[in-house]
Amino acid sequence: MAVVAVIGGSGRMGAWFANFLSRNGYEIIISDKRTLHPRSSTRKKRFRFVKDPTEAAQLSQITILATPTLTTRKLLRTITPKLDPTTLIVEISSVKQPVRNTIQSLTRHGAQILSIHPMFGPGAKSLRGKSIIVARQPRNCTQAKRLLSKLATNGASIVHSSLEEHDKLTATTLALPHLINLAFIETIRRTGLPLGKVRELGGTTSKLQLLIAESLHHENPNNEASILADNKHNMRIFNAYIQHVNRLRRIIQGKNKPELLRRLRKDAIYVRRDRLFRTAPERFIAAVEASTCN
Repeated sequence: MAVVAVIGGSGRMGAWFANFLSRNGYEIIISDKRTLHPRSSTRKKRFRFVKDPTEAAQLSQITILATPTLTTRKLLRTITPKLDPTTLIVEISSVKQPVRNTIQSLTRHGAQILSIHPMFGPGAKSLRGKSIIVARQPRNCTQAKRLLSKLATNGASIVHSSLEEHDKLTATTLALPHLINLAFIETIRRTGLPLGKVRELGGTTSKLQLLIAESLHHENPNNEASILADNKHNMRIFNAYIQHVNRLRRIIQGKNKPELLRRLRKDAIYVRRDRLFRTAPERFIAAVEASTCN
């Protein structure tokens, strides 16, 4: 099986890929600017540690860049020209806009670059029910096909897109939820209430919303900032969201219950078209109960 170098392999997402690929028969090399933690963890898992990312990439047939977006762009530019043309480079940025031109330039010169976005966090214990967006796949690349096949065999849904379409899609499916949860925490913080009290007094909706918001703060803040600020398609979605919130605020401020009911009914018709709508209450309660710590 191929040797895989995971650059940023001591980060949470890098570690996820290293562990997943190791279980699926790949030989793993970890490269990370942090030295103490990676060396101890790689010894336990029998991964090889190579501090220099270029050297690690040169020793592999597949190089995964599990790094912040701007670092990924820099590594693509510096490492790729020094690699064998058959080496597959996999970049997993959450936003493709900052790396798109670099990817297109390098691939025109023959580089094999697979651009994907795992639509799940590093805490995922299984790929069942998870999606991976493929924003660019090199043609006739056996290593890329084999890697995607491994992900699919383990339960992942592979969704093909383009670099541009990826960012249009994730403006709604990723950036908007992150914006909502950032505003949620900001609002609570400014009330002065401790989160423990909010959790204690909150209902099931509040508890689950708080859980989502808190979990986002376990992610790399550089990645979170990139999701919100680096996608040019975000503002169209953000502006639409703000307009809808302002309209609702005016309706509620004016105590216009008939208009509020009209909107609630209209939204209900929309969500009821979803095939999983009927099981929503049961899934909601199960999620809250599973997340409750005694």
